[in-house]
Amino acid sequence: MHRLGTNIQYKTGTTTTKHLAEANFARTAQTHYLSRQKHAAAASPLEFSIIGAGGVGQVILAHLARLGAKVKVGDIDRARLREVGKLPFDNVRASKLDASKPEAVRSFIKGADAVINSSDPRFNLLIMKQALRGGVNYIDLAGYPSEQVKQDSAWKKAGLVAILGMGEDPGLSNVMARRGVDSLDSVTEIRIRDGETSTSETYPFVALFAPSVFLEEAVSPARYFENGEVKTATAMYERELYRFPDPIGEVPVYGMDHEEVHTLPQYLPKKPRFVDFKLALTDDAASAIRLFHQLGLLDRKPVTVGKTKITPLNVLLRLLPAPSQLAGKIKGNAGILVEIRGVVSGEECVHKFYATLSHEEAYAKYRSNATSYLTGTPTAVCANLLGTGRVENRGVVVPELLDAAQFIEEARKFELQVRHEKVRVS
Repeated sequence: MHRLGTNIQYKTGTTTTKHLAEANFARTAQTHYLSRQKHAAAASPLEFSIIGAGGVGQVILAHLARLGAKVKVGDIDRARLREVGKLPFDNVRASKLDASKPEAVRSFIKGADAVINSSDPRFNLLIMKQALRGGVNYIDLAGYPSEQVKQDSAWKKAGLVAILGMGEDPGLSNVMARRGVDSLDSVTEIRIRDGETSTSETYPFVALFAPSVFLEEAVSPARYFENGEVKTATAMYERELYRFPDPIGEVPVYGMDHEEVHTLPQYLPKKPRFVDFKLALTDDAASAIRLFHQLGLLDRKPVTVGKTKITPLNVLLRLLPAPSQLAGKIKGNAGILVEIRGVVSGEECVHKFYATLSHEEAYAKYRSNATSYLTGTPTAVCANLLGTGRVENRGVVVPELLDAAQFIEEARKFELQVRHEKVRVS
């Protein structure tokens, strides 16, 4: 997912009063955190607050609940909360939550070991602020890293960690990139490919993760990193037929803007010269998205129809199935693959890390679709590592700053297999 533009800004002040307030804020947060550490020493169950009960949120909560953690789930959509209520866990509590209300968020996350935002990224900064205030660690799945990292010093002072973009991509893709980089002496290129072959007899068009984010991402200018700078291209640029490992095979992929393009060149210990991200779309899906855009159906500005004002995007989203509704109603495979090209011991090679899952297996085993499972599982892995004291980082961090080898090994315990191939370049 890309950053949805730059409409959310983190404003900083320069007055002495504000600096004192921030210092007191950090000290209060650290007090809360140390209190919880003593609580954890008594071997009490971990406690997590999850904001967002959609398909991905349900995968996260299921993993954490199976581990014996106490899980609170909040969402503004009562239908989603009813879905959570049907899950077979007595350690999960669901309640209505408006994530745009700071006081409600503060109350909801109180006492948690970590809060996970699996709802709309536009709430990231608000939730982060309340988490810091309450001494609660933080994880999200995508968003605004350039704005969020501005809070790094305050989180470090509080002894807390906020982990940004910890889903499938960004998230697992960043971890894969770091694992490959750690195996090389120098790095030249990193190419991230999100694969998909889904079909549905029920729905003519599906979005397997947050539809509003997916559609906006597809029609926004694409970006890639090359020779020290981020460059801009047209939306869905450079259609490419890319061959994924079986069972995905060869599918068309299109260039998009994505967090990895911005963070990997900055935070990896060995700097690549090129980074890009491409997403699999059937040609029919790409044509449909372009048509939606040309007709104005992706606009957020209300239009008047008769005596009623409606937002075109809201109408379209109302007609599209939510990802949580797709489980059991789609077939095919999903996957994420990262190529890291570089040199080791004088030899040029490419490391490929990838993970795949069929929608049928995801439904049979987890009552999910494959994309939701591949997105929510890395989040749960990260939450468990964090809650059990195995994340040493403090401050605001991106996934490539975590221990990649440890993460990939831990993921196997969550039935997420990351496979690896090394190819010599002749």
